[in-house]
Amino acid sequence: MIETLDRFDAWMYRQEQRAVGAMLAVMGLVVFLDVVYRVSATNDSPLVPNALESALGAAAVPVWAALIGSVLAVLAFRTRGDPGAVAKGLGVGGGFGAFIGAYVWLLPSGLVWSQTLALALTLWMGMAGACLAAYQRRHLALDVGSKVWPEKLQPKVAALGHFVTAVFCILLVVLGIRSIIGVGSGELHIPGHLDTWLDSEHAAGTMTGTPIPKWLVMASIPFGSLVLAYRFALQGLKVWVGAEKLGGDDTLKILGLEEEVAS
Repeated sequence: MIETLDRFDAWMYRQEQRAVGAMLAVMGLVVFLDVVYRVSATNDSPLVPNALESALGAAAVPVWAALIGSVLAVLAFRTRGDPGAVAKGLGVGGGFGAFIGAYVWLLPSGLVWSQTLALALTLWMGMAGACLAAYQRRHLALDVGSKVWPEKLQPKVAALGHFVTAVFCILLVVLGIRSIIGVGSGELHIPGHLDTWLDSEHAAGTMTGTPIPKWLVMASIPFGSLVLAYRFALQGLKVWVGAEKLGGDDTLKILGLEEEVAS
């Protein structure tokens, strides 16, 4: 049974890695595009000469982007010894300038939701990071108390510590679910994020400037806590039955504190 649970844990770990990679890519892309917009859409862009802005107005930014992009692209192609460096460089620079112009024209307000989306993904990434750390035994768990127990009892004490941690994670799961679906019933019901979102027909209970519901963001807490509870319970079970030995990746050794505690 432990082998089956271990394989499932390893499968979850791989999915978490993919999810974190995807969230990092999305966060980096939207924040980068937001910065590009803020620099490109301003009337007094710090990257564009004042004379060019005075002469071309709103077209100054894409024209300047095309010029700079062309110069850099031509130099890059010439460095590679490409015989068509000039033509290719002008094509790349022109395409870059057209992209900047179309980007500002199609999104006149910019990506006003980029920072909010990044914050929402940060909460999910924080919980996912905690789950990854638990799988890798890199979570902060200084089991200093186990050092005072006889050697034969240390595995049992460590296992009990994992079980207690799992119980606290389950408590966080319960609290997180209650924050989403509310507490109580009837007239004593205290609405949660999901109630607000549903009762308003999705008009309220969303992240500022986005249609992302708050309950979806807050769902990271019970979901991540449930994964942590599973992981700690599995670790405790493996230590209890002797399927996992202590000391291989002990936290004190990882942080370089073992000698200090021993002294």
